[in-house]
Amino acid sequence: MRSSVIIYSGWWNIGLAAILSFPPLYRRLGLNLLQKGWGWLIAGFLLYTAVTLILGGRDIGKCGGIMLYEGVLRFLAAALLIPAGIFYGYGWLAVAAGITDAVWGSAYFAIVPKRTGMSVRDVLSGRGI
Repeated sequence: MRSSVIIYSGWWNIGLAAILSFPPLYRRLGLNLLQKGWGWLIAGFLLYTAVTLILGGRDIGKCGGIMLYEGVLRFLAAALLIPAGIFYGYGWLAVAAGITDAVWGSAYFAIVPKRTGMSVRDVLSGRGI
């Protein structure tokens, strides 16, 4: 079972990692990080998750649990990024990234159970895989 949406979200992460690798670019786009090292650290994390999503999206039946846990990480990122952008001066790009993370997380939680024919609980616990 393959999911082009999940695979595409991995490529999306690669694009974000590229932006975060170049401080002048992300500053021009409205992201205010205090030190460029943070952008590089986040870019590295995004590249790791990109590989996970691209490879896992090729076989949802085998990697569905990993995809759902990635969805949980997306919701956590949204919970951190949206307030950081609105209340703490990180900029509109942080808010936009948080909103897209919430959308991607919701997509994972819709796609994986549908493609596997299992409940979210069964996928997360590894039962039936």
